[in-house]
Amino acid sequence: MSAAAGLASRVPPTSHRRRAVASSSRKRTTVSTTTRARAVEDANARATTSTPPADRSLSERTRGTERASDAARDAMARNPLRSFDDAWWNPSTRALTPRRVASDPVPPVRLLTCYDETVDVIVREVDATRFGDRVEFCVYVLEPGASARRVLDAFRRAAARGVRVDASVDCSVVSAFTRWCEGTESWARELKELEDAFPKLVRFAPREQPTHAKYLMCHRLNALPTAVFGGVNIGDRFRPWRDFSIRAEGRAAVGALAMRVNGPAGGAADRVLNDLRKDQRGDTHDVRAVRDKTLNTATLTVGSRDRNAVSDKIARAGGVKFITNTPTGFDVVAYAAPWARSFPGSFDVLPALMKLMRDERYDEFIVAAAYVDGAGVKVLEMALERGCAMTLVMPRNPNVYHDANRKALKALEENHSARNGNGGRLRAYLCDDMLHAKVFLGRNTNTAKTSISRGIKKDRVAMLGSCNLKRRSFGQFAELNALVSQPTL
Repeated sequence: MSAAAGLASRVPPTSHRRRAVASSSRKRTTVSTTTRARAVEDANARATTSTPPADRSLSERTRGTERASDAARDAMARNPLRSFDDAWWNPSTRALTPRRVASDPVPPVRLLTCYDETVDVIVREVDATRFGDRVEFCVYVLEPGASARRVLDAFRRAAARGVRVDASVDCSVVSAFTRWCEGTESWARELKELEDAFPKLVRFAPREQPTHAKYLMCHRLNALPTAVFGGVNIGDRFRPWRDFSIRAEGRAAVGALAMRVNGPAGGAADRVLNDLRKDQRGDTHDVRAVRDKTLNTATLTVGSRDRNAVSDKIARAGGVKFITNTPTGFDVVAYAAPWARSFPGSFDVLPALMKLMRDERYDEFIVAAAYVDGAGVKVLEMALERGCAMTLVMPRNPNVYHDANRKALKALEENHSARNGNGGRLRAYLCDDMLHAKVFLGRNTNTAKTSISRGIKKDRVAMLGSCNLKRRSFGQFAELNALVSQPTL
């Protein structure tokens, strides 16, 4: 057989060639499909768009995501999961979601100085979520009112867009007793009704452990995640209260926060994620099956991809360190005698506060404290006894714990007041408004001793969050504080 004849015998007929091309096309489609979720995980790193100017509002920065057609909006209302499916695989729809990155791995945090500002930011952040994003919300008290309704309506709109919403409220015996003492009502049932309306997207988890932490996290597939945390509860009763929150953004900061409140990635959902990734080979001809697996993979990835020690390390280097109390059980003896022992679990806020008060770099403190008892007095005395100047602001008429506040203030004034001529350096003030803040600002007034670490000037530091200066807060409640050394704060 000649060489030409042999070559001709190896060339398939035209029909065979067409089938080969079609098979190759299916394989390329499958490979592209199965790797799309992994590509999304690195979208922020590969994105070419720059960070929008800081003076632009959030609504302006996300205006492009709000240009969906009326037909798409109708589809979302009819079937959120299917509309998410269609939009994810429609390149023209996905292009509406801007990819946003920050040049700084830990962008500067923003201080929110009142209740209304905090609620406004929460609503805007939730409204900026899109298909496949995830929202985590936790609060100690959710009470009736127009502002609480705004937050709940934002969750409802997000679920209608195909956003996963995980919400939790303290429903422990301790919280129920507080509600009874104050004669107030909880809107936890509203979150349960929202879960019933969107069973595949909304999950309401009542907290049986005393949970005093307050935070919102918005995990996004194609944009920077954001978080709001601090001391603000949700309900119209809290509008006139003086309180603070912080808005943070970036995968490092939000990932570190998620790790501190949820633990590192590797739980049940993450095991399912790994199984899905290992099983991507499947039936390569069933594109729909592979697509469904990829969608599930992408959904599980959101909120867990940055929940690790690396994010925590980057956030700390960028001047944001999260500190938590995490009770894991109830102890009758500890509840009856909190001075004897703590609940089971890990409680890191008190050691962090003690370390801050003893830090020789700071010789002046400004403290805003809603509630203080004997345990809180001992913490503040760690700074006062080494000669630090301290300005303490407390509410004149707190909503609870009047006696404990008065006893604590009396003890501090008698031993450390700058007004009684004994060499003390404490100046205490009472605020006529209800002050609900828990803020500690440490400053170094001696510029010769100012230190610089990782480019951050360590002449001042702030700790704020949810933890009160009380024994039960230190050893029984789930709490979230942040130690921030960014100059902008």
